[in-house]
Amino acid sequence: MGSIGATEQINVIIVGAGIGGASCAIACARQGMKVTLLDQAPALLPIGDSVGFGSNSSRLFHHWGVYEDMWEVSSRAEDTIMYNWDGTEIARDPQLRLAKERYGYRGLLGHRGHYHRILIDHALRNGVDLRLGQKIERYDADKPSIFLPNGDELVADVVVAADGVKSPGRKAVLGFEDAPVHSGYAVWRAYGDSSVFKGDPLVEKFLQRDEVNLWIGPDLHGFVTTVRNGKEINAVLTHKDVADISEGWQYPGDRNEILRAIRGWDPSFVRVWEKIDNIIDWKLVYRPCLDKWVADSGLVAILGDAAHPFLPTSTQGASQAVEDAATLALCLAKAGKNRVALALHSYFAFRYTHVKAAQAIGISQRDKWHNLHDKESKKMTKDLDTSKGVLDSYWLWDYDAEKVVEDGWDIVSEQVKTKHGLL
Repeated sequence: MGSIGATEQINVIIVGAGIGGASCAIACARQGMKVTLLDQAPALLPIGDSVGFGSNSSRLFHHWGVYEDMWEVSSRAEDTIMYNWDGTEIARDPQLRLAKERYGYRGLLGHRGHYHRILIDHALRNGVDLRLGQKIERYDADKPSIFLPNGDELVADVVVAADGVKSPGRKAVLGFEDAPVHSGYAVWRAYGDSSVFKGDPLVEKFLQRDEVNLWIGPDLHGFVTTVRNGKEINAVLTHKDVADISEGWQYPGDRNEILRAIRGWDPSFVRVWEKIDNIIDWKLVYRPCLDKWVADSGLVAILGDAAHPFLPTSTQGASQAVEDAATLALCLAKAGKNRVALALHSYFAFRYTHVKAAQAIGISQRDKWHNLHDKESKKMTKDLDTSKGVLDSYWLWDYDAEKVVEDGWDIVSEQVKTKHGLL
């Protein structure tokens, strides 16, 4: 797979330097494009907690030369252990250790901040111009260009808005404001040093090695994962929530509220929440996969959460943003500098149906886990088939976004030309 060549170098502006934006910057730069990556944050801090990447995105990181650095900071967990809310073991899922044999690459699980720093470093090594503290005032989708608060206008061949679920760039594509809605759920999350649990027999058993542990119960499910040989611990608990997201979606978590929600649960899971620090209450905003990702001009596109925010239960939000990045970059390289509209409309054509199906898993997976029990007695009243693993999203791990474009470009691009009247 070669680059497009300096004589026809495409000038790309990417707004939003998160995982999706940084991945897009790497993928475009590796195709020989001039890339400017902007973010409104004055500094990129190691914020957040755990994030997972399936083999579908690990494959891309490997192609881009990023995988080995990410693996160095990743969990070595080999199984996902599923428990009933009372601590009874339901299943041991070997997908984590079998992924390399099945798909060629292991998945990655670790701290978002560590991965983000690695992606940014690789973007810089590939010649990306990173500019922080750059809040975008508005977009001109016809040039295309972006305007900064000081009045400066930056013009490019293509603008990509990878600026998250509250994306201002979405308006440039849709032509109107499109506010997210509350999903009806929220997640309590915490990540920290596991030394607070040293000597605690209820939790220390999770710290002997890296593990992924999952508990399910009526209207609740939670994870406890350990990373770096048990030195770091992450806890997550998804629950129903009726908060008004017009106020925002992330708050300090109330430990007492959490303990009330899991009263009577597995003592080991409860103890994690009794002691772990830095709890946040993250309101899960959501919108169905948008059916328009490209501006009418064909020169501005949205990517990742800006187009299709995923619920955590899909375990694919970050991976699908990386696939978007790979697809968009390769479509630009295939189309060339003078056919950006063809590239962006083809990007949408390759991604939309696949992403829509992947996004739906987040809802179906959550509803499956939350409705196995009688709400009053907490007794499990429905069978749970774990013969193919504990996650319904594993079928996505075999997907190779770059190969899909390589194999399908001739057909898809011709269809796009006809549909949009492009030369």
